[in-house]
Amino acid sequence: MARKKRALTENEQQLWNKVIKQVETIEAMPPLIITAPPKPTKTPKVETPREIKPFKIGSKAKPKPATPSAPSFVDRPNQTSPNMDRRNFQRLLKGQLEIDATLDLHGLTADQARMQLQIFIQNANRMGNRLLLIITGKGNKKTIDEFGRPRSGVLRSGVPEWLKNSDAVLQVTQAHGKHGGGGAYYVYLRRKRS
Repeated sequence: MARKKRALTENEQQLWNKVIKQVETIEAMPPLIITAPPKPTKTPKVETPREIKPFKIGSKAKPKPATPSAPSFVDRPNQTSPNMDRRNFQRLLKGQLEIDATLDLHGLTADQARMQLQIFIQNANRMGNRLLLIITGKGNKKTIDEFGRPRSGVLRSGVPEWLKNSDAVLQVTQAHGKHGGGGAYYVYLRRKRS
């Protein structure tokens, strides 16, 4: 049911008339001109020409010396591991081994995470645990490092580096998708010798 319109009282009508006198029409107002800020122009990169060494037809080119690099735990590992037997390593990659303990490093600074990780590894080794799940998170990919490359999370790249020199660690591998995928690692510890 529609409401009936109420009539204005005498005081309300006077107030309304004052407001109407102060209002300007749209045509009387100057137009609003909003200019977009100028876009910065990109400076073209100037490449310095490479030095071309003389080459005679029939002579052999010298290959560039290959620099051996340490294996990266961040990349997806091969199907075999030099530290584990093939069957257990395959089960590890498929996420089929039972996880003994889990550590979540979300929200910690790099220093806090490193200390927590060291304590956690020592305690797990002392308790006889073999397979640990370390959750780092995937990190903020919006940041860019000093070379202009997208930067992954500090913890994600730091954990494998921190564990490289640990005597208790046998294998560090990126976790299976059901356990966190790229944002988590399996840490397989050596057997505790008595």
